Amino acid sequence: MTVEEMKDALDRLGIEIISVNGDEIKAHCPAHLERKGKVDSNPSWSINADTGAHNCFSCLFRGNLYTLVEYMNGVDLPTATAWVNSGERNLTKAFERLLRPAMPQEKAIAVTESMLSAFTQPPTSELLNRGITSTAADFYEILWNTEHSSWILPLRDPITNKLVGWQEKWTKERRFNNFPPKVNKSHCLFGYEQYSTEDMIVVESPLDAARLASVGVLGGVATCGSAVSMAQINLIRSAKRLIIAMDNDAAGIKSSSEIFELSKKMGFECWFFNYDGTDQKDIGGMSKDEILYGLSTARHSIHGKKAFL
Repeated sequence: MTVEEMKDALDRLGIEIISVNGDEIKAHCPAHLERKGKVDSNPSWSINADTGAHNCFSCLFRGNLYTLVEYMNGVDLPTATAWVNSGERNLTKAFERLLRPAMPQEKAIAVTESMLSAFTQPPTSELLNRGITSTAADFYEILWNTEHSSWILPLRDPITNKLVGWQEKWTKERRFNNFPPKVNKSHCLFGYEQYSTEDMIVVESPLDAARLASVGVLGGVATCGSAVSMAQINLIRSAKRLIIAMDNDAAGIKSSSEIFELSKKMGFECWFFNYDGTDQKDIGGMSKDEILYGLSTARHSIHGKKAFL
């Protein structure tokens, strides 16, 4: 696997890359919080793009790409393997010789509503920086971790509305954490319980869904990353009108392409947000007029044509 292919895979898993040295890619350890009770503030985890082996020299979290996907997406190994195999770049070839390492089974962390009481309402200054109103933050149950200066974005079971965990997003650096680390976020769709309008607008970041509500556009839901699972596809395809507004970058365009192909195979209609006329990569950085223009001129998926390009 090339370094670029591995960087793409890590981006789709929500792992921020700190540095690249040859085939070695360094990042904050995604398992640190669960294993050591604190986040990895001094990056101690790396993955080799050529072999796929990854290791944290501090908490000893190690394995290969398959087990990393298994851990990050909270799925079993066959599902993780299918996720890797679904990539257009044939991500598996470099890993065919690797065996799955023996990993100890750890006790699942019980998540309760009372855990959210450890967090506060987001500071007004941070809301203003993101163009989010306090009403929109309350609507989506967005909270704030004062210790880390980070957003807390609750994840709920789309059927039962039960809290299953949250995604934490730092403000001072491009960094994410999931709690519990094995939360099956691929089976969640942030904002799904709030959806009640005709249009459903699918974005990557929960904060972008709140940005939509802040300019008067309801119906925003977030996949919590560029990777879109079949469980999420089955949720969004039931929308009265589906608008795909993934980020306007390489990972987001790839996801839009995958959704486009699935819409043809599964027979559901969708529209694609129009990023023409803006240099922003996502809705979170756009003005109200830019957002409304992108929605009003969204392109319908047409058989044989990538309407989002």
